[in-house]
Amino acid sequence: MPESRCLQGIWSSPWIFIFAASGSAVGLGNIWKFPYVLGQNGGGAFLLVYCLCLLLVGLPVLMAEVALGRTVRSNPIDTVNDLSERRIVHSAWVFVPWLAGVTGFLILTFYSVIAGWSLGYLDRAVSGDFAGITQAGASNMFDTLLATPTEMLLWHSVFMALVVLTVGQSVTRGLSAVVRILLPVLVVTLLLLACYSMMIGDMNQALDFMFRWSWKDITFDVVLSAVGLALFSLSVGMGAMFAYGAYMSKRMSIARACSIVVGVDLLVAILAGLVIFPLAFSFQIDVEAGPSLTFVSLPIIFGGLPGGQFFAGVFFLLLVVAALTSAISMLELFVAWLHEKFYIARLKAALLMGIAVWFVGIAVLLSFNHWDSKLLFGLNFFELLDEFTSLILLPVGAISLSILVAWFIPHSMLQNEMITKQVTHFQWWYKTLKYISIPAMIVITFAGWIGA
Repeated sequence: MPESRCLQGIWSSPWIFIFAASGSAVGLGNIWKFPYVLGQNGGGAFLLVYCLCLLLVGLPVLMAEVALGRTVRSNPIDTVNDLSERRIVHSAWVFVPWLAGVTGFLILTFYSVIAGWSLGYLDRAVSGDFAGITQAGASNMFDTLLATPTEMLLWHSVFMALVVLTVGQSVTRGLSAVVRILLPVLVVTLLLLACYSMMIGDMNQALDFMFRWSWKDITFDVVLSAVGLALFSLSVGMGAMFAYGAYMSKRMSIARACSIVVGVDLLVAILAGLVIFPLAFSFQIDVEAGPSLTFVSLPIIFGGLPGGQFFAGVFFLLLVVAALTSAISMLELFVAWLHEKFYIARLKAALLMGIAVWFVGIAVLLSFNHWDSKLLFGLNFFELLDEFTSLILLPVGAISLSILVAWFIPHSMLQNEMITKQVTHFQWWYKTLKYISIPAMIVITFAGWIGA
C-alpha cells in the first residue's frame, strides 16, 4: 500500500512512533497503579511475573495489534471491513475494532476523572497544602476531594479539554509534537526523582522489597494481576496501537519498535516504584495501602521532606503528563473513523467524542459521592465500569484480536508487514502469540471469571 493511503498522516520517523506508542503505554497504570499493585502483591515476585507477562503476552499482542493496523493503512474499523471485502477474513470480525473502541471509550470515562485528581493534587502541591500534613489530614484531604463533585467536575473538564485539543490536531502536528517533548521529559524527571528518593529514603529496604522474591510468593492472584496490568499498561485491546500502526511507515521494523515501547513502559513503572517505595519505607507508610498510596501517602511524605513542595509539584505534574499521553490514544480510534468515514474534521470529531466521554465521566465522579449506591454485585457505577473493562472487555478484546491475527490473517501478509527483518524473530513472535499468549490469556481470564 502506498504511504499516502492513510488520511491521518504518517509518523515522520520510527522514533516518533516509539514516542507516541510509549506515551500511550505510559500512563496512570505505570505511575499510579503499578506501585500499589506491586505493594499489594508481595513486591519482587509480582515484578518477576509482570516482566514475564510483558515478554510472553504483552509484547506479542502489541505487535499483533500494530501489524493489523498497518495492513490496510486505515482506521481500525475500515481496516477489518477492507480485509473482509477482499475475502481475507469474515465480516463478523469487525466486532474486534468496535470492541476495542468501546473499551477505550469506557476506560477514558473514569481515567479522566482519576487524571482530574492528579490535577487537583498538582494544584494543592503548588499551593503548599502538603506542608506538615498528618495521616488524618491527608486522608481528610482526599476524602474532601471525592466528596466535592464540583471540584472533580472542574478538573475532569480541564483534562478532557486538553485531550480534545491534542487529538483534534493532525497526527503529525498534534500528537507527535506533544509526545516528542513530554515523554523524554517524563522519563528524565522520574529518573531524577528516583535518585532523590533513594538518597533521602530507605533505599535498601525498597530495593529488597522490589527485587527479592521467592517461589511461595508467586500465586495465581499474582499472575492474574500481572497479566491484567500488562494489558492495561500497554494499552492493548483498546484500539490505540491498532490506530497508531496505521500511521507507521512500511520501512519501520514492528518488532524493534514494539520491543522498545515495552522496555520504556517497564522502565517507567520501575522508576515510579523507586520514587515511592524508598520514601514510603522511610516514613513507615503501609506499602499495601492500595489506590490511596499516591493520593494519601505521598502528600504525607512530601510534606515532611526538605523541598517537598517542589518535588510534590513535579511528581503530580508527571502524573498529569503520563495520563494525558495515554488518554489521547484512547480517543484516537473513533476520531480517526469519523474523520475518514464521514469526512468530519478531526477537531470536530474529537470534540464530539470528548463531550460523550465528559458526560459519562460526570456519572463516574458522582459515584464517589451523591450516587455512591450499589447498582449490581455490590458495586457502584465507577466500580462496575472498572471491573467490566478490566476483567471482561480488555482481555476479550486482546484475545479476539490475537486470534484474528494468529489464525486468520495469512502468514505471508504478516511477513510482508515486516514484523521483523529476522526470520527467526518472526517465528518466535508468531509461535509465541499462537501457542503461549492466546492460551495464557484464555486460561487466566476464565479462571478469573470463575474465581479460581
